[in-house]
Amino acid sequence: MEISQGIGERVAGTRIEELPQAAIDYSATLAMSALGAMVSGHRCTGGPETIRYVKRQGGVPEATVLGGGFKASVELAGLANGTFAHATEYEDDSFPEAVSSYTLFPPIFALAEHLRSPGSRVIEAFVAGYEAQARIGLACREARRIGYMVLSLAGSIGVAAAAAKLLGLNAKQTTHAISIAASQGGGIGYQTGTTAHILEMGFSARNGITAAFMAAEGMTGQLDVLEAPRGLMNMITGGKVEAPEKILEDWGNPYRIFEIGIKSYPCCYHLQRIIEATFELKRERGLRPEDIRNVDVEVNAFFPTVVQHPEPRTEIESQFSLPHSVAIAMIEDDVLPSGFSRKSIEDERFRSFRPKVKTIVREDWGWAPTGWTPRITYTLATGEVIVREPKAAKGQPPALLGFDECIPKYRGCVDDLLPLEHVQRSIEMLRNLRNLPDTSALVAEVSAIHNK
Repeated sequence: MEISQGIGERVAGTRIEELPQAAIDYSATLAMSALGAMVSGHRCTGGPETIRYVKRQGGVPEATVLGGGFKASVELAGLANGTFAHATEYEDDSFPEAVSSYTLFPPIFALAEHLRSPGSRVIEAFVAGYEAQARIGLACREARRIGYMVLSLAGSIGVAAAAAKLLGLNAKQTTHAISIAASQGGGIGYQTGTTAHILEMGFSARNGITAAFMAAEGMTGQLDVLEAPRGLMNMITGGKVEAPEKILEDWGNPYRIFEIGIKSYPCCYHLQRIIEATFELKRERGLRPEDIRNVDVEVNAFFPTVVQHPEPRTEIESQFSLPHSVAIAMIEDDVLPSGFSRKSIEDERFRSFRPKVKTIVREDWGWAPTGWTPRITYTLATGEVIVREPKAAKGQPPALLGFDECIPKYRGCVDDLLPLEHVQRSIEMLRNLRNLPDTSALVAEVSAIHNK
């Protein structure tokens, strides 16, 4: 099968006129979610370091480094804004392919700003790029078991496809961009809880844009780089590629963006439903932290390979900490970025609650990111035992959030950074993204932080 070339043909052939309206609408919602994180992420761990690094590189000012107050090359702006977006841990993901919309939007917005692309091209690039990375992710689920961070690895290819679409490359050039990106793809799941983890999304942005620019200049790669016996998919799965024929057979039927869930809380995806279940119980019973004797959370063997920091030492580790996340849900009124701050980590209320929460790994439940349900057993101080088994959190498929439902998440990221009129104008531009004449106008609205 000519999978690599087939993806190139489908990406190059994507036209907004042929996309379902639901895909266009949901793309705008996801764009708003990602843009909010891009604007606010420079305040997170790794933000100042990333800004200093990008400034040090110099180069032609082509695209805005949000929160930095300056422009850099498209590649470096993509790296910075991708890192910022990931640093918030608000990224919206789809499973079981384990890829993210936040991998794509930072480089798409950077390149679209530089090219002054209309919003319709942004949507085309996003839908096509996401389909590419998601279909590869589905075929290469074994890679995640081995230890790859697939959102970064397949994401480099998704970014290359999206950038090729924005640049107007033909099918063969797009395939070369994908091939060049395959040589740069990487990502290690073990890095969760470190700044290397948040950088991986920035690297995908930089690498994918670079691949598309190099293909546009005439650089080439193997045209069967994905499916060849010694190609990428066989390499990262140890030869255990799943139904590779479905990459092309199922393309757009339906589009995988409809499997993207929007996060409500700025922490690991796999903590979302546990936090929500804890909030619901607290509200139902009027519970206080002192009313909880202990919380036992039964999970499958996959869970602790990602949520691996029971006693967090840093802000990022706390975003991958089950005890800390449950503590926030019991102690605070909402789970906000401040709950994962060093101040909260060291707060005696959190320090005393975290030991109450235990992870119980059920090896007999198998190893998979999805398709299983945690069992949470709350034992109250009175001795009463309450069990919850949350199937999914708000905003997860098939119950997707609409545009207006996602506005509070966006405003929670930008309201304290942007003047109100800029927030309002950016929301309306995003709502009508398909008809936006020039994406650089939208980026200008969310760059107003530097003049506030």
